[in-house]
Amino acid sequence: MRKIVLLVFWGVMSALFSTMSGADRIYNILYIRSYTPNTPFQSVLTKGLYKGLSKEGVKANVTVEYLNADYWGYNAECVIMRRICERARQRGTDLIVTMGDEAFYDLMTCGDSLGYQLPVVAANIKYPNEELMKDLPNVFGFTVKIDFEKLFEEMKRIFPNRKEVICLSDNSLLGRRGIKALENAWVKFQHRNPEYILVKKNMQAHVTTDVISSICYDYNAYNRVVIVPKWNPLLSVVCKNSKAPVFTGQSLTLTNGVICAHDVVYLESASVAGKLAARVLEGKPIPSSGGIVNLEGKFQYDYKQLAFFHVSPRVVEEGGIIMNVPFKERYGNSLAILYSVILVILVLLVYRLVRSNRKEAHRRIRAQARLLLQTRLVEQRDEFDSIFSSIRDGMIFYGVDLRIHFINPSMMRMLELSLQIHTSRSYEGRMAGSIFQIYSDDKNILTDLLNQVLEQQKIIPIPSNAFIRGNEKGISFPI
Repeated sequence: MRKIVLLVFWGVMSALFSTMSGADRIYNILYIRSYTPNTPFQSVLTKGLYKGLSKEGVKANVTVEYLNADYWGYNAECVIMRRICERARQRGTDLIVTMGDEAFYDLMTCGDSLGYQLPVVAANIKYPNEELMKDLPNVFGFTVKIDFEKLFEEMKRIFPNRKEVICLSDNSLLGRRGIKALENAWVKFQHRNPEYILVKKNMQAHVTTDVISSICYDYNAYNRVVIVPKWNPLLSVVCKNSKAPVFTGQSLTLTNGVICAHDVVYLESASVAGKLAARVLEGKPIPSSGGIVNLEGKFQYDYKQLAFFHVSPRVVEEGGIIMNVPFKERYGNSLAILYSVILVILVLLVYRLVRSNRKEAHRRIRAQARLLLQTRLVEQRDEFDSIFSSIRDGMIFYGVDLRIHFINPSMMRMLELSLQIHTSRSYEGRMAGSIFQIYSDDKNILTDLLNQVLEQQKIIPIPSNAFIRGNEKGISFPI
């Protein structure tokens, strides 16, 4: 009969949402969490839900509400839940996601009908109420039942010399259910390990000093291990000061003095809830036949607590997870490689900088040497000009390129070249024969004489019958 009801409900929901779905549809989701915003991993739960929705291609506005269940009694929680439902109606909520036992049970029992009118995805339920859940065709999701037998075996494996188990609990409904589940598992464990002793301490029935003295002093705690079926804020103060290692089935406790928790990873569980919510909203087939399924937990360890009890992280078996690892420890090898790479880069940069500075220094030295040489050459040239300009004989200098390098004033006067218009430097670079020619036997022999000097590398006398003829005024005179 239940399967028929589920199929009818699923068919109606599929038809409803298929008419409303579309690429641009943005859904409104109410995300109810059992505890407070300050509870560990709350931001992770929100991130995980969005991640699951995104993987299924669903866009949604998620409104997060907190029940603060650890601080209120059941009647007060129902009042808070009814207010949450009223706000959800005003927003036009399409689907509700609950995280934790209290959020789901209070939603379904607070007296408001919203939990029965909308599809509900229940996540991370530790102690499911089978009677309540079996008649809720609009509820999907998963439980994460605490496997106390695995916790006992892990406790025994890591701390084989601690034979006394202290169970800390309270009078809450979930606390009582937790004690019952723990006792059922303990019967099987003690049958295999008769040397172990279980001592139950109720945080509300026993004097607080008695609880503290039993686990917070070394001389009492050295042989003990603590098991917590249901977490509450008061336990945070006790467990953070406990000298006995604490084991639970809730990973949110890992920053509160707990060494090991057997639970789902919150990011993964919230992502699963998000994907399931997306499929329900879009009217897609869900992985199971509907209703609630159970997810298997993983062992999760607190790095600081492992260090406090001198337990090597190597004892964590495959599949286990170490949480709260310091940044330096988590990325130690990567940081060492990064530092090495940075060091190599710095060495290369320094080397290139030194090399560049050396090259620049050499360039400056060469430039200064060239400038000094040029200055010296100019000084020498000016000195030569001064000497040759004072000689009364006409003189002209040619280079190996047969171009004029210098002509003295006496030569310019002989050729009647105007000293006011021209200077001796104004003729530099002109080819041989541009100012005058040398003739012998009616033949211009200037170029021949210069070529002979170049070829024979010696003084070549000018013929005695040779004479000079200026190009500008045609003046001729013998040499």
